[in-house]
Amino acid sequence: MSLTACAGVDESSSANATSVDKGAVQFAAAEPTTDAQFAPSSQLAQVQPAQQGKTRIDAGQEGAVSDPLEPWNRYVFSVNDVVYTFARPWIAPYMVLPQEGKDTVDNFLHNLTSPVILVNDLLQGEFDRAWTTTKRFAINSTSGVLGLIDVAEDYGMAKHDEDFGQTLGTYGVGDSPYLVLPLLGPSNPRDGIGRGVDTITDPLFWVGTTAISAGRMYGTFSNEYGGHVNEMDSLRETSLDYYATMRSLYTQMRRAKVKNIETPDSEEANIDYFSHVDDPN
Repeated sequence: MSLTACAGVDESSSANATSVDKGAVQFAAAEPTTDAQFAPSSQLAQVQPAQQGKTRIDAGQEGAVSDPLEPWNRYVFSVNDVVYTFARPWIAPYMVLPQEGKDTVDNFLHNLTSPVILVNDLLQGEFDRAWTTTKRFAINSTSGVLGLIDVAEDYGMAKHDEDFGQTLGTYGVGDSPYLVLPLLGPSNPRDGIGRGVDTITDPLFWVGTTAISAGRMYGTFSNEYGGHVNEMDSLRETSLDYYATMRSLYTQMRRAKVKNIETPDSEEANIDYFSHVDDPN
């Protein structure tokens, strides 16, 4: 799933809004503030330039997420931020890739997660999406050279993401309280449990070697963090409260994913799991 988010919040922390068009989600607000929006998994968020002509809805309708452990969460958040900063030299090989190379990495990693996506499609009763996942995996693993090329996209089978945290969400499990996990970033008990279940339902967890697991972990971190470094830096500079911004962005993103609100790849900005935010004005 792709997410379009344009972060920034006004002084009253009430300007958060979500725009939806053809499955694209857009989180927009006017000025930097102490309660911006939310971010993706690890401490990173896919933040993209605002688009025009969207139907706006009130993002605050579902209420703010509970954060009773805020002092501890802020401490872990700060430590994570330092760790991510020192990790940048380690992902330099990924950062120097042309966009086509980064897309290839993303295609390969997404193809590896297809079995987990399929399981959660089925658990959610999304049989059409499950069939799409199956066809995408078969086509991209063969014609797409082990998933390096997203051939299925050319046949109208767009990629989507599912995980067990989303599955629990579809059955009514809430997203509170908010948690910041060491190294892993924004989460909550539901998504934390979901991450564990996804791990053990991944075939590579059982048949992969240590080297394969380490390589996949490095590739995933490089793809998620390296793909959004610039957006994170911009959020840090423009938000009066970077922590609150990321908390709000993560919460909104996860709620959108539970509802299967997707962003077409054609609308996704090729920018640097949480990088550059253009002024929505």
